[in-house]
Amino acid sequence: MKYSIILILSTFIICCSTDDKVRNNEANDTNNKSKNSKSVSGKEKIKFDNSNPEMNTGNESLENSQINMNGNRTLDTPDNDYLVGKTSFSNDRGFVLVNPKHCSKSMYLRTQAYEAFIKMYNAAIQEGIQLIIISGARSFEHQKSIWERKWNNLNSTSPKEKALEILKYSSMPMSSRHHWGTDFDLNSLENEYFESREGLKIYNWLTANASKFGFCQVYSDKKVSDRKGYEMEKWHWSFMPLSSKLLERYNRKISIEDINGFQGSEVASEIGIIENYVNGINNCH
Repeated sequence: MKYSIILILSTFIICCSTDDKVRNNEANDTNNKSKNSKSVSGKEKIKFDNSNPEMNTGNESLENSQINMNGNRTLDTPDNDYLVGKTSFSNDRGFVLVNPKHCSKSMYLRTQAYEAFIKMYNAAIQEGIQLIIISGARSFEHQKSIWERKWNNLNSTSPKEKALEILKYSSMPMSSRHHWGTDFDLNSLENEYFESREGLKIYNWLTANASKFGFCQVYSDKKVSDRKGYEMEKWHWSFMPLSSKLLERYNRKISIEDINGFQGSEVASEIGIIENYVNGINNCH
């Protein structure tokens, strides 16, 4: 009888102990889930279309970046991935989703560049001018898709000839200013649009007023500005307070060996992609 009582008591104690452990583990799991939930939702993510290469930008690593008190990437320490478009615009708090009334499709810009654009947009509206952004920040993957589509549609005899033809108006991946979110295209991708009627009115307003808001037509007429690289693009405007610093950083951190991972990258050195194209700009001084 004594042994039976002892056995029953022992079984009861073990069961209670086990129940306590289960409850403790469940509580810990709940706490861990709560913590994990907070870490994931600490920054509210913007929903975006995964089929759009501009919205889904691949590498989300910002390990080498420093974040300032406002949560924005500090401009003097962007990482190498950011400079060549391998970052996630939706997860980088230095970028903002553009209001649909200011653009023709979903896109991101650097916050400071977009704030300056809004001021310019409002000033233009007061004078009957409507500015519409038709292309903003572009990831490496987005630029690669543009480049390789054109590459595969050309029948040039050599890779160099193909590259030079595309580079009249499109950047090699990893060399585009659109990677930075400081540059955008306005209203049309045809110079002819800006040479008559409404387009000419818009272009005249921009040339007279854009600099007041920090913007510059970096791909100006090569005959006038004596620059190398891309042909004139009346639609492409850059927010110089940010982009000029990023260009300096690019020249310090990115070398020709970094330009790779797409068709035609082997001719980047031969054509001087960094010297002639990345740096082939009008500084609007």
